[in-house]
Amino acid sequence: MTLITLFFFAHQPDRLLPYERRRHTAKVAPEKLHSHYFDDELNRLVFHKVAEKCYYPATKMILELVEGFKEHDKPFRVAYGLSGTLLDQIERYAPDLMDIFKRLADTGMVEFTGETYYHSLSALFDDERAEFQEQVHMHSDRLHSLFGVRPTVFRNTECMYNNGIAAAAQSLGYEGIITEGVDWLLANWRSPDFVYSAPCGLPVLMRNYRLSDDLGYRFSNRDWEGWPLKAETFAGWLAGNTDMNVVLALDYEALGEHIWADTGIFDFFKHLPGAVEQYSQLAFTTPTEAVRTLQPVGQVWVDDFATISWADQERDTSAWLGNEMQQFAYEELKRLGESIKAKNDPHYTDCWRRMQTSDHLYYLATKSMSDADVHKYFSAYGSVFEGFVRLHTAAMDLKHRAEVARS
Repeated sequence: MTLITLFFFAHQPDRLLPYERRRHTAKVAPEKLHSHYFDDELNRLVFHKVAEKCYYPATKMILELVEGFKEHDKPFRVAYGLSGTLLDQIERYAPDLMDIFKRLADTGMVEFTGETYYHSLSALFDDERAEFQEQVHMHSDRLHSLFGVRPTVFRNTECMYNNGIAAAAQSLGYEGIITEGVDWLLANWRSPDFVYSAPCGLPVLMRNYRLSDDLGYRFSNRDWEGWPLKAETFAGWLAGNTDMNVVLALDYEALGEHIWADTGIFDFFKHLPGAVEQYSQLAFTTPTEAVRTLQPVGQVWVDDFATISWADQERDTSAWLGNEMQQFAYEELKRLGESIKAKNDPHYTDCWRRMQTSDHLYYLATKSMSDADVHKYFSAYGSVFEGFVRLHTAAMDLKHRAEVARS
């Protein structure tokens, strides 16, 4: 039997205000720091645009499917990776949407995976990964407070993975980890559709990026040989796979936001569970069920200096650390931690951590060709220069305030 793990990532960053809108502010009370640095108007605008196109219709659709197939011999199961910053925005801007996610959790058919609360690069900060562990604990606590469950499988920011990250996730009690099925890691005829293990013994699930990208990227491309893709066709492709577990992982925003409703993307997913049900050798599962029921077939080794991810053509860390400007901003954010933690004020710490969100470094990429188009599409500020100014000035302003307040 081939198991199918359908996994949606969903995340929204707290976008930064322009430098011009905060450079004349002398004194700011700690509880006002968030509004001093972050653009609530823009965040609210983007959130509601995405929620209208994706979060509301997609989540209601998934809930209907989960409830509709719950009593079937092969229920429809799905997993979500929801960042802490997205959960904050849902609570702030659309609490009724949170109620829908809570209803999903109550079905028992939906899993919520762990990650860093702030969708950060903290797993790369140092070997001790103290900041990383704090953010992972925060995220687990938040999921427990909202949905009554703690995550048991981990998915690091943008599927960033190496041996050290796997060991850190295992030390935090996770039973498995999800990453990208990178080609060089699967040399010698290996398939992403098996469970592997890290050197520490933690089970590793790998995203099948070809099939995932058929849904998340190519679905609306009329020049693609697979267009128009029907659920029945896709289920047939899955049925032709004799491996143990296919991880279909994609941005949740692909449903309705990146790929508009008029392409048929919602109709595709509405029919997918029924189409899969027609094949006796297929069944949906969750990441935790997969790592608990399937045995690893081999080990994967990713050195800490060869970190992989699911981003861009390279599938490494270059989407965030590929140029000197990104590396400079990243190192400044790391160094800022000393001042912030010495300050020991939750408002300062929260702002520093929101500045760590990977999107701020992603906006600074200077890549070319198709990767450049993707970075430009997601950029909140219009230019790499503007992105750098907003991040750097905000970080230095926060550092100055923290140090002055201590003196």
